[in-house]
Amino acid sequence: MTISGRITWGYATEQSAPPLLRLALEALRREKAPLVSLQSCNGDPCGWVRGVAECLAKGQCRGALIFCASASPACCVANKVKGIRAAKVDSLDELQEALAGLGANVLIVDPAGKTYFEFRQMLKLCLASPAACPPGVACVIEELEGHAHR
Repeated sequence: MTISGRITWGYATEQSAPPLLRLALEALRREKAPLVSLQSCNGDPCGWVRGVAECLAKGQCRGALIFCASASPACCVANKVKGIRAAKVDSLDELQEALAGLGANVLIVDPAGKTYFEFRQMLKLCLASPAACPPGVACVIEELEGHAHR
């Protein structure tokens, strides 16, 4: 998806998105940030995360931030979709590391206890990231995906 020709990042939340996250998203919308809402959780967290990851794998967005309480299982499911490099992140530092070191294109965050500032910074850091897989990481992932069925 694009907004005015810009490739976007998407975000997805569980039904009960925290008010501070909703405020951060609204503030970025007012700034016309290239950020789109992806499907919300329909009660099946694993199926939901898989659907979001498959949208990304099809090239509908450059990357996605998924906000859900079951971050570890969600990360595991997302990483089963070819082309997805998902990471569970709990802080701004971890998010930056996942973007730079892994070229993560799916970041999964447990929203509990996060501040408005943290939500806003996480979203802004993703928007500034190319979500490109570093060459060394890309080679290893390609090799592992080729042998995953063995």
